[in-house]
Amino acid sequence: MSEQSERLLEAMSELPDAQIDAGAEEPPRKKSHWKRWAALAACLAVAVLGVGTLTGLIPLEFGASAGSSGHDEATTFMSYAGPVFPLTLAEENAALTAERDITLDFAPWEPVWQEADWHDEGGFWKSGTDIGVSDAYTLRNQAAEDQTVTVLYPFASSLLELETYLPTLALDGTALEAELYVGTYSGGFEGAYGQSLLEGDPAGSVNLDYAESWEDYAALLKDGTYLANALANGPDVSGIPVTVYRFTDPYGPAADDEAPSPSIRVSFHLDYQETTVLGYGFHAGRYDQEGGTMIQGFSIPAGQRAEDPEPYYLVILGQDIQNMTIGGYVTGGTDADTQPLADCGVTVERYKSDLDTILREILAQIRGETFPEEEPAVDFETYYRAFLEHLLAHGLLSDDPAERYSTGWLEEVASDVRGIDRVCWLAADVTVPAGGSVTLTASMAKAGSYDFYCADRGNQGLYGYDLVTALGSCLTCTEQRATLEDRGQIEIVRQNFGFDLEQGVKTVALDPAEPHYYLEVRRQSGTIPQSPPEAEP
Repeated sequence: MSEQSERLLEAMSELPDAQIDAGAEEPPRKKSHWKRWAALAACLAVAVLGVGTLTGLIPLEFGASAGSSGHDEATTFMSYAGPVFPLTLAEENAALTAERDITLDFAPWEPVWQEADWHDEGGFWKSGTDIGVSDAYTLRNQAAEDQTVTVLYPFASSLLELETYLPTLALDGTALEAELYVGTYSGGFEGAYGQSLLEGDPAGSVNLDYAESWEDYAALLKDGTYLANALANGPDVSGIPVTVYRFTDPYGPAADDEAPSPSIRVSFHLDYQETTVLGYGFHAGRYDQEGGTMIQGFSIPAGQRAEDPEPYYLVILGQDIQNMTIGGYVTGGTDADTQPLADCGVTVERYKSDLDTILREILAQIRGETFPEEEPAVDFETYYRAFLEHLLAHGLLSDDPAERYSTGWLEEVASDVRGIDRVCWLAADVTVPAGGSVTLTASMAKAGSYDFYCADRGNQGLYGYDLVTALGSCLTCTEQRATLEDRGQIEIVRQNFGFDLEQGVKTVALDPAEPHYYLEVRRQSGTIPQSPPEAEP
């Protein structure tokens, strides 16, 4: 095995087990020469994973088998927001127990008048479908010595929505400084509609397949490796050499009837078994494994010569590409009969680098130019690690790359990394005095699960909110209670909490042996006013 193969194997072993133009050909799902070792890397992943500064992780409690919730009447929603998870500890501590009090508050459902000059009535009533959650734990210390522990509070979110759904932690009412740990993609992949008929592949991996129920999260968290990976150091690809082709200053004639989309086409030869090509900035491609050729193309920015155009990149792993030719064409198509276009060109720089350096350079460009200031809750290092883990697990550097990323275009991976669901944790150190107690409270907004409006399943206007009592936690809760603040906004359609709004039963005890509680509601009729608020005197 080559040094490069060993480097990639080392990086991959730190992972958990776990738009082409119309005329373009689908790139083959190739196997680079180092990928034959990836199965071994996956097996090694558990063995080599560390847990950074948080050590001593233990098997976690789940309350029941992940196979069944025991309540078949609960709805499986098309868009599942994930449950509210229980607090856990980085290390088991027999001296500590907890009493949990969770409040589900429908205050965001209360309509608020939104002034708008463009509206006929001067504004409109606005309400949300999130709820507020206060998840409080009274931690009791039975020992004669103070106990200092690292608490971990889990929650489901994407990086894109992290600012909205990031919990805040408070100890006895005082805000805590907490460190964020981000897990990998919590779902899988599935085939496109009709793919089984066209390609004989009923599974496929063209589309994202998000978690559909709490059981999916139970399967994700059951053996502790998902959390262990989130707490460990990320993969290191700094030792993997690459050859970079950097394209700048593309130019050509302006678009007209004869050349509706002036484009640059880069063609070259390669051995698909020995070379992997990652790209950025390209949006047309043709992949011919049998012929040993590849085409990558991009449109020339408008104008005779664009001012400060973004660089485009081809990143080569393995053997270098050969016989590169560059030319202008009237459109971005890659067909052989596409008409060439004169007076086109681009500056090409070829240099050696390593995978870590070039990916950081490209990702900084993606983050800064495509999604400016959209992720203030996520620093670059967190974003880069999430991107790198997804690329190694599901992109062309994976042993089994998803068809979704078969072009090798890095912006496709980066875009998904922002939007995919994952489990995250907030970590903070807490001291519980000898024989005493403290109260840790997690406060957050929680999205509801729902069906899309295009679905005709009788669930329009129905929203679901759920929690798990012990999933992923090593903290013993001696009592759990739930309180519903309905605010007069909802009617309950299905539940297993035991709330009874008509009888005023809004606080109930939860059975620790019941792994999953759910609440499904609709807005109560007449709760949104039909006219503007009366003017104040």
